[in-house]
Parts: sequence; C-alpha cells; structure tokens
Amino acid sequence: MLRTDNVTTAGLSDRTATDARRSSSGALVILVGPDGVGKTTIARELAAVYQGPTVYFHFVPPIRETMSSTPPEISAPHLGKGKPSGSRVLGWLRLFRNAGRFWLGYLLRVRPAIAKGSLVIGDRGMYGYLVQPNALKFFGPAGLAKAVLRALPTPDLVVNLSAPPDVIRKRKQELSREAIVRELAAWRMLPTRRLRTFDAEQTPTAIGLQIVEEI
Repeated sequence: MLRTDNVTTAGLSDRTATDARRSSSGALVILVGPDGVGKTTIARELAAVYQGPTVYFHFVPPIRETMSSTPPEISAPHLGKGKPSGSRVLGWLRLFRNAGRFWLGYLLRVRPAIAKGSLVIGDRGMYGYLVQPNALKFFGPAGLAKAVLRALPTPDLVVNLSAPPDVIRKRKQELSREAIVRELAAWRMLPTRRLRTFDAEQTPTAIGLQIVEEI
C-alpha cells in the first residue's frame, strides 16, 4: 500500500498508468512544500499523467497572460530565507495586492479553465505567507495572513510534498536542519481544507498518479 498523511491509496504496481488516469470536470490543485522538495518536477509529471488538459501558474494566476500547459523549462527562483525584518505596512500592502491579483487571475484564467475541464496546477499559491513570510517581505501578524488566505478561492486539493530534512538540506544547504524541520511542520499544518501530504522520495510518476486518484 502507498500511504500519505490523511489518506491511503491503493497500490498502483498492478495497474498501468493508463488505467490510473481519469478524466475530470476540472479542478484546482496547489503544490506546496519546502524549496528543493521537487514541486516543479511533480507539476510536470502531474500534467503528463493527467488525462485531459492542464494549465500551470506560479504563486498567483496571471491576469493578462494565458497560462502555459506545463511549468516553464527554467523554474522560478527559490524564495530563500529573506530578511527577518522590514516595513510592516508595505508588507501588508503587498499581501492585499497579491490577494487581489489572485482573485482577478482566478476569475479571468482559473475558473474558465476549470469550467472547460482543465486541471489547474498552482505552484505554492499564496501559502508562503504562512510558512515563509520573510521571503515574501511580510512581517506579521500571522492572523492577518490567515484571514486573507481564507478569503481566497479554496483549492480542490492542496498537495504538501515532504521529505526527510537531510534530503532537503542536500539541495538547500543554506538552510539549517532545524529551519527545515520547522518549515516541514508548518507546511504539514496549513489551515486549509483538503490538505494531503505526500512522500516526495517516491518517483514523480507514483506521486502524480496518487494525486490524480485523490482529485
């Protein structure tokens, strides 16, 4: 059996990839997890194993541009740790600005794509405001970020990719093991409906198929 936190899926070893794929009326899936855990790789694999059209966005949906079917070849840069302090007012303004951008992008791009049966794959979304606020130049209070995130459209599934701290640290050596442990715990406890944690040490194909089964 393949297990995830909060969900157990049937073993896929005796099924072909074609059998495991299925059509959908469309859905929004957000991938989260520490930098270096493989979100972009899983996004590409999810687009490959999903039976139907897919579109992708990073952080917030675009407003003017159309969404691509898969992640770009050059991945978005890691957020990094960020500075521990800065202007609270500017941070709050950025939070509200990005929330507005998310809603506009959702109404103009995401919702029409879902209505046409597309799987919309979001990389991180705005959940970094709860786990990596310094990198987004947001300096609290955390309750404000939670309130704003609750007001955003609710994804059909939030996929938390997790791996042992030492595995992540090999890819992100600028982070201490303690910082990675704290971040892993924070991603696992995101206050959102339908959060599922998947073992990122599995093959991308196995993870992609499990996500499709969960949608």
